Formats: sequence, C-alpha cells, structure tokens
Amino acid sequence: MPLYTFKNKKTNEEYDEVMSYDELQEYLKEDQVEQVFKMNIFRYSDNGGIKDQQTSWLKDPKVEGNGRFNPYGKVKEEQDNHNHKVIKRAKHFGEKI
Repeated sequence: MPLYTFKNKKTNEEYDEVMSYDELQEYLKEDQVEQVFKMNIFRYSDNGGIKDQQTSWLKDPKVEGNGRFNPYGKVKEEQDNHNHKVIKRAKHFGEKI
C-alpha cells in the first residue's frame, strides 16, 4: 500500500500514513487534515544492480582488499551492458554475431 503524507491544520504537524486509495479519499474528508505532496528523490533502486551495489559499498565503513569497487551480477560495467544489448538485438533479427 502507498505511503501518504498529511498535515494537521491545527497543529501544523506532518505525519505519514499507509493506506489504500479508497481509505485516502475517506481520510481527506476530515476538516483538520490536509494532504502534503512531495517527491521522495533520496532513494532509488535498480533491483540489486550496480547503483544499489555502489550505494551499499559507499556506506560500508569496512574496507576490504584494495578498497576498489567490484560490482557483481549479470551486468558489471557499461560496456558489458552494451555488448549484451548488441548480441540480444542480433539474435532477435537473425543476424550473425
């Protein structure tokens, strides 16, 4: 369920609630409640891809090995990603690789 941010008009207190859209519509009918719209741009995810790996690596205070960032998984670097796309496209159109 989505997370919504509200503001109490009397106390100016902002708070978050998790609820369905139907529950939101009912909740907004209260006089002292106002919905606050904001963008949460501080968190992104690429489902365990290179961005998530690098973010967790940067947050880790423990340095192992030579301290170099070494991604793991299907796509390790931009060039590997490009090569994968070229091969996939070639297979789709029946081209020789």
